[in-house]
Amino acid sequence: MVAMREMTEPKDLFDPRHYTRVRRPFHSAETLPPWCYTSERWYEREKETIFKKYWNCLGHESRVPEPGSYFTQTFCDVPLIVVRGQDKVVRAFVNSCTHRGSIMMEGEGSCNHIKCPYHAWAFSLEGELVGTPMFEESEHFRKADHGLAQIRAEVWNGLIFINFDPSAQAMTDYLGDLTDRVAPWKAGEMVCVARREFPVKSNWKFYAENWSDGYHVPFVHQTTLNKKRVSKRDFHDPSVHIGNYLMHYTYFSGSRGTPEGQKKFPELDLPKELKIGTFFPYVHANAMVGFAIDLVSCTEIIPEGPGACRLFTSTMVPKATAELPEFQETLELYLKYSDIVRDEDVIAAERQQRGAESAYAKPGCFTPQDKLVHDYDLWILDRVIGNSGP
Repeated sequence: MVAMREMTEPKDLFDPRHYTRVRRPFHSAETLPPWCYTSERWYEREKETIFKKYWNCLGHESRVPEPGSYFTQTFCDVPLIVVRGQDKVVRAFVNSCTHRGSIMMEGEGSCNHIKCPYHAWAFSLEGELVGTPMFEESEHFRKADHGLAQIRAEVWNGLIFINFDPSAQAMTDYLGDLTDRVAPWKAGEMVCVARREFPVKSNWKFYAENWSDGYHVPFVHQTTLNKKRVSKRDFHDPSVHIGNYLMHYTYFSGSRGTPEGQKKFPELDLPKELKIGTFFPYVHANAMVGFAIDLVSCTEIIPEGPGACRLFTSTMVPKATAELPEFQETLELYLKYSDIVRDEDVIAAERQQRGAESAYAKPGCFTPQDKLVHDYDLWILDRVIGNSGP
């Protein structure tokens, strides 16, 4: 009989002593305890120490293509409006009227100003209060004091990132050398040709860890990715790759966007040394980016509780590629194949979640092929628990 190891969530959940085995060198380390993927308290701590402190991707800037374009989204329980101003700058605001707190905008669309449906207070696209019907300024009330709460927003390589922490590093400083490393792809000049949504019944970390796990490919992707021979993988080295990201580079010939024998997009104008595989950075806290020889993709993970998350994937190509006569037909081949691969990963993450919720669940171990998962888990611990050790 199998002896059950009690892995009930401890009362002193954030005591560093519970995580000393995770901090060992990867060849003798344990994975995060199962409660890190199932605990409501742990998840709430992640929201405060990770998602509200670091940069989070909300997709491609084509979601707000013109001045006045906007979309609304809730991220970690905070309702947001993302809008492009008349000055073409992308901004993010808390979607809550500064009068009585009402949600102001829903869905997506275009507007000349942001207007609250409750008392018709109106705000400029830059967040300034400009209209208060039947209520005039006085010594007790100045419109300038009641603008919308603004969340920091920056566009990097065509992708919108937000940060709830007003004292956080600027995006370029935060990313360190990553901007220079991916400059040859010229992703900021690309067009977004597809954005798709995928619900996942697992903790967000299971899917995030999977991004950096090379060990699962021969087994989870037996009939898809594994059919393309990978000669080697380079993994993140913090002494070489400086910035708030983890990466691996997968070496293979040609494109992995569709199966062999199917029509593919033209190769990008890249240096020879970057046309031998795909560069896969994971940008903390929630962006999985793939820089391939024929396109760039980004999947953002939106956490929705301890046992659920949602994925949004944007696909970007040069404008010249999007204008090719058979582009749409070829794109459909890429998307169909991508769906198959993603479904395989989703199934794997959901199986992990079900296993973690078992009373018999216990920490596992790492192999050389998933060493980067250990690095990722240490990054999580340093934010949630602190990096001072026991």
